[in-house]
Amino acid sequence: MKAGRAGSKRWIFSSVLALAMGAAPWARAERTPVRSVPSPAILPDGTRVAHIALSDVTAVAGKKGWLQEEFAKVGAKADLILVSAFGGSGVETSLLDRGELHITQRMAYPALQHRANGLDAVVVWQGVDPPPRRAVTLVLQDSEIQNLSELKGRTLGSSLVGCPYYASRETLLARGLDVDTELGAGDVRYLNITGAAAVSAFLAGRFEAYATHPAIQTSAPLILRGQVRELSAALPGGAYTTGGGRGMYFAMRSWAKENPDLVKAFLIAWDRTVRWLKSDGGAHFPEAAAIAARELRLPKAVALYGLKDESTLSFSWGQTDYRDAVDSIRKFQAWAIKNKDPFYTKHHLTDAEIEAFVDKRFFAGGDYFVDTAEYPARGK
Repeated sequence: MKAGRAGSKRWIFSSVLALAMGAAPWARAERTPVRSVPSPAILPDGTRVAHIALSDVTAVAGKKGWLQEEFAKVGAKADLILVSAFGGSGVETSLLDRGELHITQRMAYPALQHRANGLDAVVVWQGVDPPPRRAVTLVLQDSEIQNLSELKGRTLGSSLVGCPYYASRETLLARGLDVDTELGAGDVRYLNITGAAAVSAFLAGRFEAYATHPAIQTSAPLILRGQVRELSAALPGGAYTTGGGRGMYFAMRSWAKENPDLVKAFLIAWDRTVRWLKSDGGAHFPEAAAIAARELRLPKAVALYGLKDESTLSFSWGQTDYRDAVDSIRKFQAWAIKNKDPFYTKHHLTDAEIEAFVDKRFFAGGDYFVDTAEYPARGK
């Protein structure tokens, strides 16, 4: 009995430790570790490891075996990192800087902000222009506010390090209104708040409007439950929808320079996953949502919304033209400076720095290009 109890205790301890480390059961079975603590970049046997941020796309790529299949072709392994397990805002950049995260996804705006703050990263993939609903301004369902003009004198909540702030500000400026900034008072009060705290404060009526992404895990439940209304979306054809809101994958410059074949392996697996999801008339969405829900600890309805709704942050065709990618970033930064953004008036990249920010090797004509366009030139 004692031996049995000791064995049970060891099993329980091992199970709890595995959960604490963020390792998913399928990952252990398929040798695809999903962890909150990354393994070294090079294993004792010399095998290279790419630390990649865990998301709905990469979770599916791992579960289907495509991620490790592509990395095996270049004698490497992929390690999926649950970035949120490390803590709050700023953790991702710290992990990148320490070499504990190699590839991650953000919209163009935060990726640019990281670079302007000194993070020496490069863009290895960029998405096409997003739909205006990638970023929206919400009000509570029973709010008396019916249009953006009625926000004058009221409070807008969002995060200054999140691009919905810029989408909302751009739509307000188009109507002759602006928000408070550190440079001066505006027509609309502004509260810098993010995450679960923002949702709780919004529902409690601490601010009247909330700028956010519909598809993120904290906002999607509000929409699915009918607790909110969309007051506005991003400005069609504006600086956000043609620049700041484009999705990007980026990596540290030194790592990408040393391991371009690993970046390419990731892009092939990513492209394979996206094309699978978008094939067969959407028949694969339920399976993909079940995987994402399990690995990201989400309700399946929320995971499905994040994959299927047009506001999705993850699934997008690629913008494969290097010059277009550079110009979109330049255009967004120019808009921010013109409109006296407090950050970009102090910290911004030169044209040459923006060109160097986009790694030409991974775009059309480059040595490590993967054609992720909707209708790839090589055909599929």
